[in-house]
Amino acid sequence: MANMLDYIDWYGDFDFGTVPFNEVDNLILSQLSYLELAGAVPPVSATPGTVTVHDAWERFRALHPSDEGINLGPLISPLTVSVFEKMAAGNRFGGTLLCEYVSRLDTGAHEQFGALTALLPGGITYVSYRGTDDSMVGWREDCEMSYRVVPSQVTALSYLEEVAAHLGGTLHVGGHSKGGNLAAYAASHCSSAVRDRIAVVWCNDSPGFVDEVVPLSSLDPVLDRIRLFTPEYSLVGSLFKHAARPVVIRSGTDTGTQGVMQHSALEWEVMRGKFVRGEGISEESRKMGEVFSQLLASHDVDGRARMITDLYDALDDAGIDSLTTLSSRGAAGLAAVLNSVSSLKEEDRKPMTDFLLGVVGQSMALTVSPIAKSIASALEDARRSAESFIVTVQSKPEDE
Repeated sequence: MANMLDYIDWYGDFDFGTVPFNEVDNLILSQLSYLELAGAVPPVSATPGTVTVHDAWERFRALHPSDEGINLGPLISPLTVSVFEKMAAGNRFGGTLLCEYVSRLDTGAHEQFGALTALLPGGITYVSYRGTDDSMVGWREDCEMSYRVVPSQVTALSYLEEVAAHLGGTLHVGGHSKGGNLAAYAASHCSSAVRDRIAVVWCNDSPGFVDEVVPLSSLDPVLDRIRLFTPEYSLVGSLFKHAARPVVIRSGTDTGTQGVMQHSALEWEVMRGKFVRGEGISEESRKMGEVFSQLLASHDVDGRARMITDLYDALDDAGIDSLTTLSSRGAAGLAAVLNSVSSLKEEDRKPMTDFLLGVVGQSMALTVSPIAKSIASALEDARRSAESFIVTVQSKPEDE
């Protein structure tokens, strides 16, 4: 199986005049925004400074001499650092200019946001929005999209307007996971002057929108420019509704990667300058997405807000502030997730438990992270305990 690392090996010395910018280049730039690049890439500024990818890598490596101090969490491949290194070494990306870096985590406002901008030869300006990171704040914000316009969407819009005001060029706006949702929101809600400069909106396995919160019709101004890619097992991409039709691609076939970890950008299969097309969305992931969608549909906006607040407040009380924390606790971490579900109403408990076991359970067992792999056996024990937990909660003695 070839992935984006192989692609850089193939085309790393070809400039964009020889091999034009394509969908794989988009995924590479969307992955780069996951890295914490403070000190390596100039921050947002009225007079933005720039740095080449090559020099940004040198600064990054000086700040992080070894990969041991870089924690991207269990759901983001540690090979992302290798992507950055290979970009810096070749002619294709080495001279690309990076600027306007921002990273924000606001636990009070429930906002997790990150972005950077790349200036490519030929006049392409790529705005890259970070997807959901390791923090529980980020995951909470994702769920809050079911009942409100979340802070990161508002910030993404202002970021795009600011970048467009400072920098010229044709705009490509994109991101992976939540980053693609932010790209679609910002591109569809920005001023017409900015929107007219947008060539493509890249949504790489991104969640959609809840029509009551962000009407799908609001995406109409850029609908013809949205490119939505989803792997065959697409849980994240199946959340909420999309205005654009997805292009299904293969992910992790040769490596045996299954389930939710096909979401990982490093597992996406490429051939030359395109993703390898898949056969269709798997029935298993479709059903998992429907569980969550039906759960949301059974509540009005206020009901969703109460359910999500109760769930994440319980996780916060248990000291679960990130997926790394959750993974490191093994069976105890999964038990904390199940205890948080117990705070929900009876009719919500089982569908939410089924959904969380599917997402959290798979990611803990199948992630490329060595930490998560080490707790795989503990996860199986926790699954068995979870089944007993569900039966206990839902069953009542015959004499009651």
